[in-house]
Amino acid sequence: MTRKTKLWLGVGTYVLTGITPVLQLPLDAALSPAMAQSAPVVVDPCRKGLGGEGSRGGSEGGEGGEGGTSASQPATLNPAIQPQELQQAVDQYKAYVLAETNRLLTDSQVFTERVMAGDLAGAQAMYAPSRLGWERIEPIAESFAEFDRSIDARVDDFKGEDDPEFTGFHRIEMGLFKYNTTKGYEGFAQKLMTDLEGLKTCIVALEIDPRDMVRGTSELIEEVAQGKITGEEERYSRTDFWAFQANVEGSQKIVEILRPLIQRVNPTILGEIDQDFAAVNQVLAKYALPGGGFKSYDQLTPQDKQRLQADLARLAENLAKLRGVIGV
Repeated sequence: MTRKTKLWLGVGTYVLTGITPVLQLPLDAALSPAMAQSAPVVVDPCRKGLGGEGSRGGSEGGEGGEGGTSASQPATLNPAIQPQELQQAVDQYKAYVLAETNRLLTDSQVFTERVMAGDLAGAQAMYAPSRLGWERIEPIAESFAEFDRSIDARVDDFKGEDDPEFTGFHRIEMGLFKYNTTKGYEGFAQKLMTDLEGLKTCIVALEIDPRDMVRGTSELIEEVAQGKITGEEERYSRTDFWAFQANVEGSQKIVEILRPLIQRVNPTILGEIDQDFAAVNQVLAKYALPGGGFKSYDQLTPQDKQRLQADLARLAENLAKLRGVIGV
């Protein structure tokens, strides 16, 4: 990720400009050198750009075959699908994204309150559940680069553990599970909630592109298969299975919304995708706990890890074909 600059108005507060763009102050000959050096750079936090994790997977690479289109090639909607049908699917997905965003805020409120109250065990227990909403809508959430960085970036993206720009879920995760404390993380909890509220403002105003929705099916799975499978994201809490399951659920939701359209155009690929989802869920189910949640990721066997990665890769490959099937 590239580093960005926000206009801070106080501790944990910045300008939210999700509906009205921010005008950046031009630094040209009209300004004196002194003014140019002191002029603040204002960045719209709702500006869309490459997110941190979704951009690493490179989902475009799997779309060239079987009717896929590259970023530079305009797509033509499959003639068997009416534009209004696709728009209805997008509207359904937007409703799902908003519902999961509200869930994210509700669960994160409980999580951050426990952090600020000094309830270590309670905060540890709520860490993984609080992230489910984010993981289900990750392609949309992380498309806002400013919020992706402040909410979900990992320590690798910063100068080190003490870098003040290292904030969000994983900064708090480090405190809770590596250092077993909430002390000193209260401010990060407050900022997380401020950022999540800002994210919701951006999502409410967002018009989802059909191409982004369809591409999101494979992005969610590709990210797990190529990155999260290593256990590098939830490195302190070892709650990786929670994230995997939520990513799978988010991808399946898009497929379910598009199911009537896919069935009409290419029922064969739909059947293969359903089988792939079943294979992935079968492995995840082995590590589910009877009362809900999952075992620690440390308990994943080498054999199951190899199988899970292969199943995820096959699923991602088939999901990447959906852009060509739909024509977006």
